[in-house]
Amino acid sequence: MLGLSLLIFGVYQQEAHSQQAASREIKVPYALAWGDSVEKIREMLRAVKATESGMSEKTPGRVVIEAAGLSVGDKLLKKSLFTFREGSLVEVELQYNDPTWDGAQAVDFFDRTRRRVDERYGPGTLQTNKVKEHPADEKIPEEMNYTLIIYRWNQPAVVLELTYYCVEKTPQAYRLVSLNYKAP
Repeated sequence: MLGLSLLIFGVYQQEAHSQQAASREIKVPYALAWGDSVEKIREMLRAVKATESGMSEKTPGRVVIEAAGLSVGDKLLKKSLFTFREGSLVEVELQYNDPTWDGAQAVDFFDRTRRRVDERYGPGTLQTNKVKEHPADEKIPEEMNYTLIIYRWNQPAVVLELTYYCVEKTPQAYRLVSLNYKAP
């Protein structure tokens, strides 16, 4: 009996080890590193002939550069956002959408992306799951609702969040799937 228990324990440990070995290190997109400067990002954009489509200061010391044209071979990548705190890169967000998506297509893209990320980095953790909720504001029309689903993968060097966001007011809808890489 003890031998069987040890055998089962050994198989369990081996399976757990192979799952851990299968997960890879999450890297900052575009071969960037946390702490890179605004100028380094601009040099990268120029080198790949992408365009800086905007720059804003969200809060004092927190600047966001918006870029388009980094979607080589991926027509669904609409823009990339680079966030800096005190001049150092701390976040990269890749935003995907397609105006022709209906709800099922957008959710399918989100689910396929989540499965691919799970395969690479191990299972993510569901952070938020709000489906077709009405915003808690009296000024928002009653027929408007939103969906927000967020999964997170935590590693020592990078936190990755996959987000599905949809706001609907019949007959219109805006759907967005994003991969948000953050410095821990």
